[in-house]
Amino acid sequence: MISTSQLSKSFGARVLFDGVSLQLNAGSRYGLVGANGSGKTTFLEILSGNEPASDGSVTVPSRARVGVLRQDLFLDDTEIILDLAMMGDGQVWRALQERNAIVDHGRGDPTRVADLEETLRLSGGYTLEARATRVLEGLGIPLATHRQPLSTLSGGFKLRVLLAQVLIGGPDVLLLDEPTNHLDILSIRWLEKFLAGYRGAAVVISHDQRFLDNVATHILDVDYQTITPYVGNYVSFVAQKEAARGHERDVVTHVRRD
Repeated sequence: MISTSQLSKSFGARVLFDGVSLQLNAGSRYGLVGANGSGKTTFLEILSGNEPASDGSVTVPSRARVGVLRQDLFLDDTEIILDLAMMGDGQVWRALQERNAIVDHGRGDPTRVADLEETLRLSGGYTLEARATRVLEGLGIPLATHRQPLSTLSGGFKLRVLLAQVLIGGPDVLLLDEPTNHLDILSIRWLEKFLAGYRGAAVVISHDQRFLDNVATHILDVDYQTITPYVGNYVSFVAQKEAARGHERDVVTHVRRD
């Protein structure tokens, strides 16, 4: 689904990672871990196309839809919460808006209605509102607020709407930077179940080790100026990394004795 080849990123003399070649597959969920400042968010930004690499390449299928949750993105406070969530499925949202403008308000080309309705039928457009409602409720946003402006929500709940928008888009690739920020325990459990059923490739940065244990099928460790893949969840990764370090210490001790 996503591949990197000899990917490198540096800022002046500071190297975050170098020569990283990875294959990230559909149906797998990758927890991206490392110390603060190691390059986790930068790597995610490179995968999304929002940050250039210093060297190497990232390959994503041309028709793949990429959903990106970033902590520095904001939504329009004047928009209706449910509408913002539905906007995540951009193709369907635009088709619905155009169809409604023609049918309900007589604006636009009436000959377009049949094509628009076919697009909506094939892409699940008539279920978009129901899908958006389920995701918003799953993320702890009460049904009674869905038709209110975003400005009625606190900052943490606005980020939940942003997450809902990303999830509703039906992306083939999910790139999530700290998705559990501002979620309560029930919303986190809902998100875990959502990701467990997700069929695309997901890369997730999270400091919530329990969340990674419940979600990740692989771990990508940003350390020693490279990114090392491990199979398994966070607990498995910690054990594997410690075992590798122990082996390295044994080798060094043996060499010194010789």
